[in-house]
Formats: sequence, structure tokens, C-alpha cells
Amino acid sequence: MKDEQILAYFNGRGTAEIILRGREVVQSDRIAAIAFELGYTLHERDVVTRGQWRMTYLRDDFQGARQRAQHTADRLRAGGPLFPQTRTPAVVPPAPGRQIAPVEAASARQNMAAYETHGSRGLVIIAALLGIAFLVLAWVAREALGGAIALLVAAALMGVVAILTPRWMRSWYEYNRRKVTRFNQQRSQQWGPPPPPAPPPSTGWNGWDGPRSNGS
Repeated sequence: MKDEQILAYFNGRGTAEIILRGREVVQSDRIAAIAFELGYTLHERDVVTRGQWRMTYLRDDFQGARQRAQHTADRLRAGGPLFPQTRTPAVVPPAPGRQIAPVEAASARQNMAAYETHGSRGLVIIAALLGIAFLVLAWVAREALGGAIALLVAAALMGVVAILTPRWMRSWYEYNRRKVTRFNQQRSQQWGPPPPPAPPPSTGWNGWDGPRSNGS
């Protein structure tokens, strides 16, 4: 799916639903990054089949999101890049850490949303159930000493996984949160002249018609 096709979904409408098929699934992070620039947030990601995803985005009507969408639309109409270029003036200390790409930040935001929605309980339950299953199998195979010991070791490992998973998942969440925070800091350091006036609509960027005002 080309960027022009993705942009067409985020033209100011309240809801944007995108169906990804086959190799298009790997573009989900880029779609999320473009949606963010145009003031949309992911509402639902439905995995219909392994090779088909349905992604539903809702327009974010908070002021910051609408301003970001307006700046992106103005930049595109002026022939600028899809994602803003960050340049840090010498008088402003650079944001700590390496530069975070928009697509990477979009992936981190989706990871955070998944943790905030589902937490780690599901993985803990799965590990615990596997541990119980291994214990039952070890009891059944108790006469075969080697097999029973192996199953007991597997049950113990599942117990350790169940205990440590909440900590691992929280650490993963914090790692992604730091990425998003650093990305936002880097965005706040955008520097340079404002974009030139937009050309007439008839010569706009591939005919794309995005948000034109903060109320769009």
C-alpha cells in the first residue's frame, strides 16, 4: 500500500477503517505513524485471519492532535515531507538518547496500548496452566523416571515464567514509554521557517484533501 493510498483514509473523516491483506500487514506500524501525524488514534485492531487485519482509527479531536494534523496537511500541500524534519538549534540541549523514527514511535505506542488494554494477566494464566499440565503429565508418567523429571523441570520453568512475566511486561511497557517520551521531546525541538504558502487546490499533493482547519 502506497503512502498516497494511506493518506486517503485520513482525510478528516471521523472513522477510518483499513483492511490489510497478505504482505500489507507489515505496514501496520507505518500506517499508525501516518495516522498519528494526521490526528488519528488506533481504536481497534482485529486479526480476522493470519493474513488479514482490520484496523479502525478514530479522529482525535483534542487541540494538540488537530494542530498536528493541520501542520501535516499544510506541509504536504506545500510539497514537504510526510514526516516533519527535526533540527535542533544550538541554544537548545538535544533530547537524550538516539533519534526515534516516527514508525518506531508508532510501534511503541501500539505496544503501550496493548499492555494498557490487556496487561500481563493472560500470559500469566497461560504459563500457569502449562505448568499445571506438565505436573499432571509428570504424575501420569511417574514410572518413567527420566520423562517424569523432564516434565517436572518444565513445570518449574512455567512457574518461574508465570512469576516473572508481570515484571517483564512492565519493563517492556516502560521501555516503550521512554521511546515515546523521547520521540515527543525530539518533535518539540523542530526548528526552521514556517512552510511556504500552499499552492492552489488544483495543484495540491496528488489531490489529497486533508484537514483544513482545527475544527475539521
